[in-house]
Amino acid sequence: MRVLIVGAGIAGCALFHRLKSHTIDVDIIEKSTVLTNEGAAICLPANAMIELDKLGMSDTIIKCAHQVNSIEYALANGETLAKASLMEAPLSKGPFVALKRDELMRILRAGIADKIQLHTWPTDIQQTENGVFVTLNHGPSKTYDLVVAADGINSQVRQMVQPDTSLLKHKVTNWRFIAPAPSDNFQPVYYVGNTTLFMIYPISKDEVYCYAHVTDTAKIYYDMPTKEALYSLFANYTAPVLHCLNTMPSSEHIIRGELKSVMKTDSVFQGVVLIGDALHGCPPSLQQGAGMSLEDVNCLADQVINHLDNLPQALSNYEKARGARIAWTVNESNKIIKLAGLGESFIGRLVRNFILRRKGPANVVGWRKLLADD
Repeated sequence: MRVLIVGAGIAGCALFHRLKSHTIDVDIIEKSTVLTNEGAAICLPANAMIELDKLGMSDTIIKCAHQVNSIEYALANGETLAKASLMEAPLSKGPFVALKRDELMRILRAGIADKIQLHTWPTDIQQTENGVFVTLNHGPSKTYDLVVAADGINSQVRQMVQPDTSLLKHKVTNWRFIAPAPSDNFQPVYYVGNTTLFMIYPISKDEVYCYAHVTDTAKIYYDMPTKEALYSLFANYTAPVLHCLNTMPSSEHIIRGELKSVMKTDSVFQGVVLIGDALHGCPPSLQQGAGMSLEDVNCLADQVINHLDNLPQALSNYEKARGARIAWTVNESNKIIKLAGLGESFIGRLVRNFILRRKGPANVVGWRKLLADD
């Protein structure tokens, strides 16, 4: 069997590891000219760590990650809205950790970096009776039994097999960076304002991962200089946030973006299959980018390896196994963004805060669902 993996991020590299040890001829290509890591740090909920354990990588990850045991939602002034332990079932199925993204990619790319064909991407994909005929930007065209799109939320492959499908734009601008830790024994806190949010998530004893966002319909803050935007939005927040602002890195080390979601979660198109953010890209409300991607990888690899002589059956099984879970995750992630957006009005804030106090941290509610169904 010949397989082409498009994209050398989390999903692509993890899948290459799973398939390369079997009687499968695997190519992996990456559009970038060098192997880079988009993103400052990454949070890995329990389901992500469960999947990494299946890949034999969880112990290595834990050695360079920081484990947390609770989640808190608070108002901008620091008043607690809701708090939840991560040490109770079903959340206790695996550790919740965070680490620098380049550390995760270093582990995922160990032993395979020289196999990744850089500055290479498909310019055309044609389904034929003999397989999937792929034309690349350079080099010879090839026919594969399976093409796996792992090329992110702006997937070129998805556009080829599912044309005229736009992304849902949430009109939310976000920033990500790493800062010195505000205090010892700090646990993750999500500070919510009217139209803003600032997350502080420890990635070591000395550093925290900061994520900030604002409802930005007119892209006013997106177009402002980075530090000016962050200070104008969060200068009235509580002391830990001010600490992060006052110690944040230079602007070139702060990543700015816009929240988007896929509009459809169809995963199989004859001999082409979508995984990772190409399939379920959405806001990081549930921090499931890595978790869902790694679930995709192990599910797809298991099906392909177990049905080497019947690829259509393998892909059908994958589609059935992943469909409902992925659709729920994207929908729930979008709902949390809508919940945060209620803060634009006084009544909306009352409703939002009541829901959080009654149900608990929104992401923890989602994690319980995902881990209970796992």
